[in-house]
This record gives sequence, C-alpha cells and structure tokens, in this order.
Amino acid sequence: MKSTKWTRRQVLKGAGVALSVPWLETFAAKEARAAVPMRRYLSLYFPNGTADGYLWGATGAGTTMTLSPILQPLEPNKAKALVLGGVGNYSPWSGHIEPSHGHNSATAFTGVRASTAAGVNTGNGDLYVRSAISVDQVIANTIQANNGGTLPTPLHSLQVGLTTLESYTDGLPGPHSRSISWKSANEPLGKVISPQAVFDRLVAGGLPMGGNGAPMPDQAALRRQALKKSALDYIVESSNTLKSRLSKSDVMKMDQFLTSVRTLETRVTSMNVPVTNPSLNCSPVARPTATYSLTAVPTDYSRGAHATLMIDLTVMAFQCDLTRVVSFMLDDARSDYVYSFLKERTFTQTGSTPGTASVAGYHGLQHAGNMNNGFATIGWWNVERLNELVTKISGIKEGAGTAFDSTVISFLSGMHGGNHDSMNLPIVIAGSGGGVLKTGAALNFPANGVP
Repeated sequence: MKSTKWTRRQVLKGAGVALSVPWLETFAAKEARAAVPMRRYLSLYFPNGTADGYLWGATGAGTTMTLSPILQPLEPNKAKALVLGGVGNYSPWSGHIEPSHGHNSATAFTGVRASTAAGVNTGNGDLYVRSAISVDQVIANTIQANNGGTLPTPLHSLQVGLTTLESYTDGLPGPHSRSISWKSANEPLGKVISPQAVFDRLVAGGLPMGGNGAPMPDQAALRRQALKKSALDYIVESSNTLKSRLSKSDVMKMDQFLTSVRTLETRVTSMNVPVTNPSLNCSPVARPTATYSLTAVPTDYSRGAHATLMIDLTVMAFQCDLTRVVSFMLDDARSDYVYSFLKERTFTQTGSTPGTASVAGYHGLQHAGNMNNGFATIGWWNVERLNELVTKISGIKEGAGTAFDSTVISFLSGMHGGNHDSMNLPIVIAGSGGGVLKTGAALNFPANGVP
C-alpha cells in the first residue's frame, strides 16, 4: 500500500490481511491530543464465585488499601482497581436468591433473568433461548453510534474463552451458561476458544460469515498455512513504505511490534487447543493432529498456556485497534474443570503460600467448604489472569500514557460462592475509562447489596 496520508491508525493490507499499527510519535502532531480517549471495555467472567470470609475483599484506599489473600496477585496494579463489596444482582429474581449457575451467569452482564419460554431456534439445538442485550454489546453499539454510525474498527466486538469441558447447564439452554455476550434477547454470541481462529479473525479483520451465522474458514489464512507463510509476509511492502516516513525511534518501535506479532503467530500455530463446538467455533487452520472432542483434550494441554495466549491475543486486539470491546470467559458457568496443574496454596488472614498437592475439580471444591484452600487457590489464579491483563494492556504506549488509561475491565462471577446466591458478588472494576471512574479504593456497601 502506498500512501502520502498515513496516520497512526493506518492499516497495513495485503492478501486478506488487515493489521493496524501501534501508536507512533511521528503522527502525534497530526492528531488532536485533547480528543476524547479511545475507550475500551472488557467483560472478564470467572465461574463458581469465590471462597468467603477473610479470603476475598479489600479495605481502605490509595497506598493504604489492603487486599485480601485471594486478591493479592493484583497488588502491583491495585491503584488501578476498584474492589466492590456488598453488591448484589437480586432484582432479576424479584428479591429471592437464585441458586442456579446457569441463571446467575446469564444475568451477570445483562441484568435480565433467562427464560426457557417462547424462545427461538438458534440453529444449534437450543430451541428456547431468551436473555437480553449484554453490557459489552451496548458499549460496542454506542462506540459505533458515536462514530456517526460507522464502525471505527474492523471488528464490532470479540468473544473468547477457555472452555475445554462441556459442563452441566442447570437445565437451561447451553448459551445461558456458555456465553456472557448477547447481541439481543435471542442472539447469544458464542465465544471462540481456538487461538488459531482468534488470531485469523484479528489479522484478517474478521472472518466471513456463513448462511447460518457460523464463522467460515478464511481462505487467505488457509493459503498462508498451506504455503507456510506468515501473515506478515504479505504486508512487507506496506510496512516498508510506512517505515520510510517514520522517525528513527518509531522505526525501532515498528520493528519490535512486527516481531512480537510474528512470535505470537508462531505460538498460535504450534499450540493444540480443542474447539468447544466445531459448528460455532471455526478453526481456519488445519490441526497437526487428530480432531479433539470436548472430553478429550490433548495430553500436553496446558490451561495456563492457553490463558496467557488468549490474553496476548486480547492485548493485540486492543493494541492494533481491531476492536475496542471484548468478552472473556475463564470458563463456563458451572466449571467442572480439574485444575491439577495448580499446586494448592495455604491461606491465612494475611496471605498465602504455595504447597505441593495438586488442586482438584473446580465445582467440587466450590462445595467442599467455602474456606477450603483448593477453591481459594483457583480464585487466586483467576485474579492472576486479571493482573496479567492489566499489566500487559498498561504496557501499550498510547499518547502520553498507556492504552489502559482509557480501558475498563469488569471482573466478576455471577454468584457469591458455595451458597450459590446472587448477593455480595465478587467484583473488581479495573481501569478508569479515561478518568471516568475513580480507582485505587475499596467500596463496601451495606449487606445484601442494598445501598
């Protein structure tokens, strides 16, 4: 691509690839620095609630804010976080406490009770699906509306997750337990768990959709895989043209950026992750081994590596301005995943220390006693993922600050914990959204979430 009017959001294009460049100081003078921040939003969901008592929560504000043991992985970024206590989501149930994993997940980001009556056929066997538009979709629609009705990014939003086990759905249609993103009352947006599919969706600027609404393989991605070429090989001419117009420091920044994307692509290509539903979570890159089912993950599968890779893809989506809205499910509503890759930590009122015993199944630990170390260890790991996201988004230079300066992450579970109720939910809001929210504090409301 040859252009004499490059901007920092210029897109490098070629052979089905569309990749936006990071923030570059060369173009800073050409843009209004006082403009409204490019705000981003991420819904980050974890299942089964959290261990109770002194294990979860925070007190104080600023440098004196004290995080509970489970939240201590967030210590490096606590100034960027707002920890909420006493907040409930009981209104959808007319005041009663709803014990269902599926119901609590379905309403976590919609505020509307799921219904099994008078729904529609979604095409995947779920005949009665009804919820409401979710907050991430409201925000994505607002971003588009504020841009004159034109989508400012290649993708309207992105839905990702880590599910590799088909957990029980509490009698509700699957989407109520397996999706936190809803386009409308009858349109759940299924998450993608294949890193290869997520990468191709990002780099290709969005996969084409089939007649039934399911993603179809991207032919350019298939050709690249067959020829064993990187997506970046197709934008060399564009990037060279751009670099000829950059300052010396920006050329170095651009080279580092392209190298990091190529490294990420290599990691994606070499990792084996099964898809939750082949008809909904299309993987345009052929697997190097046999097809995996929900209950047959590869022997070398690593949940930790999977999580970090999906986090890196999410960060790439924000960095390249491919989308400004992401929903991320760390697992389905009633996760039965066995976290044996974790070593059980021993928790006290002031912190925790790692042990040697492996952690057991998530859902079983939820009901093994609300203060048990195994359940708390998984919660601690979930908070680590939040901290990883905050740290990596904060590492993206943008203007005089970082991309996280204009980002908000809603980190929460749909239920309190072992009691299954929707009162006193574990919630952390990370990021100020461009100064809209005040962070670095704990807000503890009166009991039962009633101000």
